[in-house]
Amino acid sequence: MDLLLKLVLLFLGLVNLNEIKLSKFSQSLPANAITSKQLEKIESRLPELHRVKALIGHSKSQASFALQTLTMIDSSNFSQMKQCISNIEHKYQAVREAYFKIEKMKLEIKDLEINKPVNEIVRLKIRENETSIESIQISMSNALREIGMLQDFYEAIRKSNNLPILWTEHDYEKQEISNMLRKSFRLGIQNISSTDRVSKSSVEYWEQLGIHPQTAESYCRNYLKQVDDMIKNGKEPAVTIMYEFLDGMAEHFKDSYKFALDRIGLKELGSKEFRV
Repeated sequence: MDLLLKLVLLFLGLVNLNEIKLSKFSQSLPANAITSKQLEKIESRLPELHRVKALIGHSKSQASFALQTLTMIDSSNFSQMKQCISNIEHKYQAVREAYFKIEKMKLEIKDLEINKPVNEIVRLKIRENETSIESIQISMSNALREIGMLQDFYEAIRKSNNLPILWTEHDYEKQEISNMLRKSFRLGIQNISSTDRVSKSSVEYWEQLGIHPQTAESYCRNYLKQVDDMIKNGKEPAVTIMYEFLDGMAEHFKDSYKFALDRIGLKELGSKEFRV
């Protein structure tokens, strides 16, 4: 690698000083498996691996997190925020575990260096720990950036929808029925669009919400027919039309769940006494 380029990348923290030289790998490979020139070529390109890994080493893009991983397609703002918190907790625990793993490796290195003389096996173990630490640090950095991104998502959703900073479990439960209704009809639309029939899970979902499955299916089919007619007439329906349909279903069937509660023998959803 060009010396100036290496110095620049080192300054930016994109070169691993403890990176194992690939030229040493040839000693552990079968004869004629790969040439020294080929190894040098691979090694010369590794700085780009470290650079990109430090930038986007996480498993998903921010766009994927926003539109897919966090199920932002969910109709409930509180459910979207809950998903943010769930992912933050997962990432935080990963960072926490990585931190203690690094600290243990550092202590192990100190213990190895204290014992004199330091033989080749000990030196190898020290280098193994050092390279592992730097690799874990990159993963920690990516995880922390994802936590920051998810925190930004959380705050943006809360502020955009004028939700209280200190919202409660009561606030969450208050909107859950409308959210479940929207999800059930979205599932019905997906079923009919892909197989021209509603699934068993859709039928069960509607029954759990106190809605007769055939009634719900007829609403879905009428909506899809209206959309199909618009397309046949040369129009391009926007996705907002589907959102309006889902909102309409949530409003129309907002009290249907009471039929299911009555059949079960419950007077309320959950227990207000034991909500935080």
